[in-house]
Order: sequence, then structure tokens, then C-alpha cells
Amino acid sequence: MGDSKVNLQKEYGPNCIGNVIRILDKNTLIINSGTDAEMELGDIIQVYEFGEELKDLDGSILANFEHVKGELEIIRVEPSFSVCRSNKTIKRTVQPFSLSPILEREITEPVPLRVDETQIRPLKPSDPIIHVGDPVKLA
Repeated sequence: MGDSKVNLQKEYGPNCIGNVIRILDKNTLIINSGTDAEMELGDIIQVYEFGEELKDLDGSILANFEHVKGELEIIRVEPSFSVCRSNKTIKRTVQPFSLSPILEREITEPVPLRVDETQIRPLKPSDPIIHVGDPVKLA
């Protein structure tokens, strides 16, 4: 991947190891990095968007923020590509028709920090959807 890896890293930052080259279904992607790029079965990769520069208080550039669009596990690895499957699962609770207190669940929520709300500046991806060509990195 030599020169092409250098070009990828110029465009998508130093963590870039390749790109999404095909979307097989809602859970499975193919990336253009394989054993030639030292990918291994079971590695966790992230599809991301290379975001805006983060600057220190003195104005010096620290890095670019990387918005993670999805995290996947390599389930098949070949010399020049890898097949990756989403490793995220969700648990669903079926709500019974009864309003019994026995069936109530406890939810844990974070306690908000006391911050100067006028200084809140969220980092938002310009496009949270995964597309062919999106960069990938090791998690």
C-alpha cells in the first residue's frame, strides 16, 4: 500500500489504513486493507469522517477530530481486502401490557457537569452516513 497509504494519510489523517470499497448489507462492509497491511481476523476497525482541526489554547493545532460513523470487526481477511461486520448489538425489552411496578426498570443517566453553557461548541459530523470511499482506521 506504500504510496497510496501516504496519500490516504494526507487526506484523512495519520490513523487512516484504507477505505470502504463496498457495502454488502446494513451490517457488512469490505475495506481495501488486508493481510498486506497487517490486518488480522478479529481486528476492530472504525469508519470515520476526518473533521475539523482542534486547537490548543495558544492556537497551535493539536489534531483533527475524527467522527466515528461505525465500528466493525474483521471477519475475513485476504491479502488486499477485509470483510468487516458491525460488532454493535442492542438489547430490546418488550413492554408487557401490564403497568405493574414489578416490571419497572431502573435507568442510569450521567449527572451533567456544571459548565459555562455559552462556551458549548459541539463537534458534529457533516455526514454521519457510511459511504463507499469513507476512510477507516484501527479502533
